[in-house]
Amino acid sequence: MPLYPGHRCGEPEHDFDLIIISYAHSSGPLLVPENSNRVKLLYSVRDVPNPPNLLRKKHTGMSRRLQKEIFLSKEGKTRLAQILENTESKMVEMMEDYSRAPTPEVVTEADLYAPKESPRELVVGIMCEEGRHRSVALAEEVAKLITKRPRWTVKVQHRDLGEIESSEEDRDEDEGEREGSVSPTLERRSTKVAKQKDKEKKKLIGRKIGSFVDEEL
Repeated sequence: MPLYPGHRCGEPEHDFDLIIISYAHSSGPLLVPENSNRVKLLYSVRDVPNPPNLLRKKHTGMSRRLQKEIFLSKEGKTRLAQILENTESKMVEMMEDYSRAPTPEVVTEADLYAPKESPRELVVGIMCEEGRHRSVALAEEVAKLITKRPRWTVKVQHRDLGEIESSEEDRDEDEGEREGSVSPTLERRSTKVAKQKDKEKKKLIGRKIGSFVDEEL
């Protein structure tokens, strides 16, 4: 997976890109090349409390169950609101700058030799320690809650999440839980109770058969 997406060839069908990237502090900084067409906003969410260890072992930040746990904390809610507010503000600022950019009809001779591009790509980097839980959850939530604008496309990348299959498993497991599927613990208990009942039933049948045979003899 690339560290950040490159530009497409040819003229884009939209004006602006919002690219939200989660990444791990332990794997090094987010390397986004400087560009006059690009603006960066970088955030650390390592102060947001981690979900319980058992939950982190079974789920990544793609899991709705883990996301809910993160946003139950005051720190999680505060940081989400901060990132959303700053990102929204920067998007509006970029749109205003773009609308004020000189058109070909008013470009001066100086502009021809020293053109100044108005930024059209906003990169929001969100960092936690391992890049698999808090930063992923925040990146997904920002992408979901950000105000949808017709001239913007929103993309999400998880630099250090690992294989995408793990994310799909999280989604599948969450779907099962929402549909009311039995949890593994309850399922094991039900199986154990069923086996015990079956065992007692066989003993009862055995005693009845033994009694019947004795009478016949």
